[in-house]
Amino acid sequence: LTFYEASIGSKGQLPQEAAKRVVAVALVIIIGGGAAGMMAAIAAAGAGHKVCIYEKNEKLGKKIYITGKGRCNVTNACDTEELFQNVVHNAKFLYSSFYAFTNTDIMDLIEKHGCPLKTERGNRVFPVSDKSSDVIHALTAALRKLGVEMELHEEVADVLAEDGHVTGVRLKRGQKVVFADAVIVTTGGLS
Repeated sequence: LTFYEASIGSKGQLPQEAAKRVVAVALVIIIGGGAAGMMAAIAAAGAGHKVCIYEKNEKLGKKIYITGKGRCNVTNACDTEELFQNVVHNAKFLYSSFYAFTNTDIMDLIEKHGCPLKTERGNRVFPVSDKSSDVIHALTAALRKLGVEMELHEEVADVLAEDGHVTGVRLKRGQKVVFADAVIVTTGGLS
């Protein structure tokens, strides 16, 4: 989806130059409120979408709490080329991802939202507090600032589609249907 900001004139019409551009705001549903779900929501909301995360657990980022022995190893502070040297299989697959949102980008995002970071031996990056909960709080602050809705204790039963296009989701509790323009599934693996 492409987004353009456009101002509406006094007669309720788009200026001629803006009328040539597509103006669209989509409702994006994220299934899963772990690290990937929170980052997908931040990216979608940052692009101007209305976003809602549906998480079956009682809190977002539940697995983040246990990473790095409860300290949350956020990323590695080495340069991007060095990151590629340490990818065991098919590093080329990650090029566009690593360059679109770098390790310094994630560090900046987390610090900007209230969680100072430190770099330790091996360029491993942790919160200064050594508490993974501070990383979760920073990501949650970013979500709130962007206006992302967060529905906890809400499991999605089905992704709905019609004519080959996603139309929304059906929630497990009450079989409620929520329509959306896009659905991103970030449920991770079984662990």
